[in-house]
Amino acid sequence: MQANSGRIPSTDASLLKQINYVRILGLLRCHSGLSRAEIARRTGLTRSTVTVITAELMADELIREGAEMASQPGGGRPGVKLELNPDGAFFIGAAIEADHVKAVELNLAAQVTHRLWQPLTKNDPDTVIHQLVRSIEQLRQFNPLGNQRLRGIGLTIPGTINRDGVLIRVPGLNWYGINLRQYLEAQIDLPLFIDNDANAAALAEVYLGSAMQSNNLLFLLLNEGVGSGIVVEHRIRRGANGTAGEVCELVIDAQDSVGSEYGQPGSLGSLVGKAGLLRQYWQRGGEAADLDDLVDALKRGDAIAHSLVSQWAYRLGKGLINILDILNPEQVIVGGPLTVLLPYVKNQLNQMLEQELPRNGQAGFFSTPHSCWQISEFGEDASVIGGAVLVYQSLFQVPDLVLLGL
Repeated sequence: MQANSGRIPSTDASLLKQINYVRILGLLRCHSGLSRAEIARRTGLTRSTVTVITAELMADELIREGAEMASQPGGGRPGVKLELNPDGAFFIGAAIEADHVKAVELNLAAQVTHRLWQPLTKNDPDTVIHQLVRSIEQLRQFNPLGNQRLRGIGLTIPGTINRDGVLIRVPGLNWYGINLRQYLEAQIDLPLFIDNDANAAALAEVYLGSAMQSNNLLFLLLNEGVGSGIVVEHRIRRGANGTAGEVCELVIDAQDSVGSEYGQPGSLGSLVGKAGLLRQYWQRGGEAADLDDLVDALKRGDAIAHSLVSQWAYRLGKGLINILDILNPEQVIVGGPLTVLLPYVKNQLNQMLEQELPRNGQAGFFSTPHSCWQISEFGEDASVIGGAVLVYQSLFQVPDLVLLGL
């Protein structure tokens, strides 16, 4: 039997180095302006290890030195603050919507540096993908430095997509069974990440938004239809086939007999999504070509608009209560274009949730003092920012551990 030399095998040492690289980078993402000594204290790594890893991160231009820290009592050389280098890496997020495509570029500081929006001329896959690729190419031309340091493209889709990048169903575009990854990989020479729009929006909140400290999150995306992203322990829960979170078919009004491409009759998708909401407004005699017109009607005090949006809030609340009872998340964030309606009905929704969900005891949404629901700070850009975050998060992960599911 061979004696153990006590040395770490080279493969294990390489993995450990990757882990430490990502740990320090992730720490500076959440806590900018730390000295090397403070990084060592927070991570438990030795000073020498921190010095080596931060030197590599600086050589890769992912971090930079900032100002010196204030001198401490007792003398000694003050430490130098380390921070992410905003220009060290760039990430493009793109979103295909029912009537347009849009794209944004984020830098390493998670700031939007450029954005594009283009209406769709047709909704067949070839035309839409051509417009999407052209938008991405235009965005890349805006920033030569970003183009050199671009880490990949993250694309979001308003529909059901499996783990292989095959679109099972995109109702707003009438797409079924399309291998989108195969389409795009032949035209894009960068790492490509594809996900459902609600999943991506949920990740945006976890990495950049108000859910950075949440372990369990429900993101509800209110767009043409309704979707959700479920985060447990900072990871998206996808289910057996990658289609978890498809709440659009949840029935909230059994008396309703009109369905739509976004859900069966009486479902959350058909009644609460934008397409269904506008249809109901027209049926009641209201005049609104789009969501902006409906909001203008609310501002004018239009009785039909206010009555409809109040009913919309009731139905939204009913669906949300059912989902909360099943998932018991710590935090709920609502995003997407329809969030412009929430200020008009926030009190109504709060009252409904407080009446229906327990505040005390061991169970229920309000069983912890920090449980809350709120409107996404990303608004209608939640999904496209989420697309960029699909790429952004990969910088803070160890590939070998991701493959192992750790």
